[in-house]
Amino acid sequence: MLRPGPLRHPRGRRDSHCLPRPLPPPRRYLPRADLRYDQPAALGALLRLDAHIGTHHADRFTEPDGLWDQWVNALPHLRDHPAYTPAEQRRWTDLLCDFAEGWARP
Repeated sequence: MLRPGPLRHPRGRRDSHCLPRPLPPPRRYLPRADLRYDQPAALGALLRLDAHIGTHHADRFTEPDGLWDQWVNALPHLRDHPAYTPAEQRRWTDLLCDFAEGWARP
């Protein structure tokens, strides 16, 4: 059974800080094209938290020509790919969390 967590039930502003902390500093981490395995999920989760609790922590990553754009553009197969926009990452995170929420109900 899934337990409540910050993505499913954000409790407040402190939840928005739970994602960036375990990662190396974003200015060093996002530009590294070799660390592509969790970038989309981390951004989607941060965007979801921002939307639910009214913060704007993801803005520093998603500004035009910012760290997200630099990371996507560093990988030729992702450049201009419609699945790698911040909005699409948020949409997928919402779908996954909504699915998990449906399975967690008794």
